[in-house]
Amino acid sequence: MVFRMVTKEESVINELKLRIKLLEKQNEQMAEGMDEKLLLWLVTEIITQADNKDKLLYQILERISVIRNIPISLCCAIENNDYKIISGYPSTNLTNTDDCLFSLSTSLIEKLKNGPSYISGKDMTKAGFVMNSDLNIEPELISIFPFHCRPIPFGFIVFIETEPSDKNIEMFGNVISRILTIATDKIDKLVLLEEQTKPEVATGIKIKEENLELYHFNKQLKKEIRERKLKEKELKKKIEITKNNDELKTTLLNNISHEVRTPLNGILGFSELLRQNGISKEEKNKYINIIKTSGRSILKIVDDVLDLGRIETRDIELHMEEFPVTHFLNELYNSYKEDDLYKQKEKKLELRLNVNISSSTIIRTDKRRLKQILDNLIGNALKFTEEGYVEIGCRVKEKDFTDNGWKDLLFFVKDSGIGIPKKLQDAVFEKFMKIEYDISKHYGGTGLGLTIAKKIVEKLGGKIWLNSSLGEGTELYFTLPESVFIPAKQEPSLSTIELKNKYKWAGKTVLVVEDDEMSLIFLDEILKPTGVRILHAANGQLAVHMIKNHPEIDLVLMDIKLPEMDGFEATRKIREMKEKLPVIAQTAYAMADDKRKSIEVGCSDYITKPVNRQLLLKTMDKFLNPEAE
Repeated sequence: MVFRMVTKEESVINELKLRIKLLEKQNEQMAEGMDEKLLLWLVTEIITQADNKDKLLYQILERISVIRNIPISLCCAIENNDYKIISGYPSTNLTNTDDCLFSLSTSLIEKLKNGPSYISGKDMTKAGFVMNSDLNIEPELISIFPFHCRPIPFGFIVFIETEPSDKNIEMFGNVISRILTIATDKIDKLVLLEEQTKPEVATGIKIKEENLELYHFNKQLKKEIRERKLKEKELKKKIEITKNNDELKTTLLNNISHEVRTPLNGILGFSELLRQNGISKEEKNKYINIIKTSGRSILKIVDDVLDLGRIETRDIELHMEEFPVTHFLNELYNSYKEDDLYKQKEKKLELRLNVNISSSTIIRTDKRRLKQILDNLIGNALKFTEEGYVEIGCRVKEKDFTDNGWKDLLFFVKDSGIGIPKKLQDAVFEKFMKIEYDISKHYGGTGLGLTIAKKIVEKLGGKIWLNSSLGEGTELYFTLPESVFIPAKQEPSLSTIELKNKYKWAGKTVLVVEDDEMSLIFLDEILKPTGVRILHAANGQLAVHMIKNHPEIDLVLMDIKLPEMDGFEATRKIREMKEKLPVIAQTAYAMADDKRKSIEVGCSDYITKPVNRQLLLKTMDKFLNPEAE
């Protein structure tokens, strides 16, 4: 868009600029507020002399723009959500057209109703000011001043400055607002004078305006009535939900009260029995086990309530990690084989593990939360199954795959227990809900386990559902989307006998630096067939100490993330004592930075977690049996 200057007598402009320069130099101490006073005086001068409302706004734009060296100024009005240019300086051929050269967002228009807005050129879009590309300029600052008068219910003046300045128009905001107040008062007086000179026209206009106002008033009233009815409906719904929640919370509190009292009685009662003299060692151990079991029951109730509270308030963080899923499920299975509840039913109840995936399959999820989900499902299954079986398992959801990407994983817990009636199956996942079935009352529980499991599954991006028939058992399923990684190529696994024949490390000593007990047991099982002697250090500081005191150590298997002193620092100190001792780092899965750092601090090689058994043995053999290479 090309602008052209309206021809003006140079003497007027030069005179105005000369006045400003002379007055600015009069007194430096008074210069701080002089610009504002001059601007107010010079602009109000034309307002007082104006006799035409249509020209007045243009004259204001012209004078302010000339005095402040503003390249573009526009005066616009909004009518029925449409923009209209009233005047502009320099004047444009778009005056009185619908094209306003820019648009304002609804939020910015609402903001303008409360006063001026100043927008940096860099923040235009963010602030809701979108400029037409026809203007072909790059604004430094956009200042918008709202106003209203009888002929213009909602208008605004826009000053567009393109050069940075320490005294832009924003510094004169109060003066501009005051000028607009004076100008709109003047416009109102001129309109009133015009109406008085043309009574017939004025009366018609007034009637039209009054009818339009009445129409808008009725329209607004209908809108408010609709909104009020909608709010009343929502309020009724909230009251009903609150009422239901109150009833459910009451049921929950009653359940908790009952569930806590039973184990609490056990703790108090058997604690008192332990005080008696003459009880046998066998009886004492029996009482202690009952107290221990009762304490765990109370802790489970407290954990359930706290977990549900955290989930409801979204105060639950996920800590994603990668680990072997088969190893994880084996650990879980073995822990439940030793569970007191299973031990009581072991003669009639079979605990099964059905893992239909490769041992090298990697899962990526929150390990603690996955265990919490399965604990709730398995706990329920064991509780409601007196005989038959409880089966834990998982499989890859997609049967056919050709790429090497992440797949959906399906977990399941099946049992041959009492089952759930069809009409109650939708309710078992609801919060504060416990199936009030006669046999369920016999088994107890707060009724929160499945609710918590469902919330966590959904937090992980999955879904949970069940299949069940009364008296025929229950099957619970849940998915974790894109959570498992299946290596495309896998070396054939070796039997224990083959391992003994291939890796013969009798007489060798390996220091395993590992703080996780399960990982230590896993490594111990891997290395046991080789005949190697294993020493253990739980942190880096202890590892350094053992290197000093055990010169027979032939190799160090160093975990990186350790308490007190991490694996990097421990390796540095080991290198100071023994330059050639092989140190193999165990790094986080696929963390290239850990690999790089481990080599920099002096590690001989590294393996990634989760540990691949054959790769570990092959890497260790390279250092323990170098002549075989």
